[in-house]
Amino acid sequence: MSLKDAWFLFLALIITAVILLGTSLPGENRLMYSLQDSGHFLIFTLLTLAAVWPFRNMSVRLIWLVMFLVLMFGVLMEAVQSFIGREPSLYDLLMDILGIAAGAILYTGFVRHSFPPYRAVAIVIALSLIALSQPLYWFIVYQVRADHFPRLVEMDNYFSRVLIEGSGGGDVRHVDLPVDWPLPTELDIDSCVHVSLREGRWPGMEMQEPAADWRGYDHLELQIYSDQLDELPLTLRIHDQRHNRQFEDRYNRKLLIQPGYNHFLLPLPEVKEAPRMRMMDMAAISNVMIFTTPKHLGKGFCLLSVGLR
Repeated sequence: MSLKDAWFLFLALIITAVILLGTSLPGENRLMYSLQDSGHFLIFTLLTLAAVWPFRNMSVRLIWLVMFLVLMFGVLMEAVQSFIGREPSLYDLLMDILGIAAGAILYTGFVRHSFPPYRAVAIVIALSLIALSQPLYWFIVYQVRADHFPRLVEMDNYFSRVLIEGSGGGDVRHVDLPVDWPLPTELDIDSCVHVSLREGRWPGMEMQEPAADWRGYDHLELQIYSDQLDELPLTLRIHDQRHNRQFEDRYNRKLLIQPGYNHFLLPLPEVKEAPRMRMMDMAAISNVMIFTTPKHLGKGFCLLSVGLR
């Protein structure tokens, strides 16, 4: 390896480290997070090409050693992240491995001509689709979310229901509506999200990253069905992106669920004015939660509809 090639490789490693440890994509949402993770694929594809280039006149077997060393560099970067306030990620390492494989395949196909270039391109395209599968998934989820707005969740659509998760010991699952439930005909759904209150201090459900801009609407509409024999007290919690995790800095509302069908129409001005020291940012709503206390463990309810009016 010449001195020029050594400096080239050293510079490539420094640039890669700076990008991995010192940069992040704008926006705090799961699409941006997944793009950040999948970016490891492109970064390590280019890094592998840069790493094998100084050894282009040596044995092809040396590529395996270079690939291993590049992977160790990726492991080192993940370890360093734990010291700068980030969490190491096995998914990032998977993207590193896919990128290393893509770089090595491009090198052997186009530089060493070990196999046809068109085959190298086909394999790299397949690896790229795997690496981009998570961002594509969240892009579809957000597109479906936009299409159904002002309904915040479309219960019959898988990509819409993805936004609802169990929280605090609650468990959610998609269930078909029993035909004997007395529901309004205008509801026009065939399924619901059933929330089981299994364990924990505040078991329930949450909707992370609902459609954020609630300006121009007057009410939040909730439709819930309870197959319990007794009343079920729940708490509705809503906060925006500026929330400081304090009780006084969010909207908190008690909901008393009666057996059978329940319909709530909640004024959004109350949500806006709920924080004690400021106004809720109605253009940046980030979380909607419904939960209860451990006293009601073992019970559950069905979320039929959530939307704005």
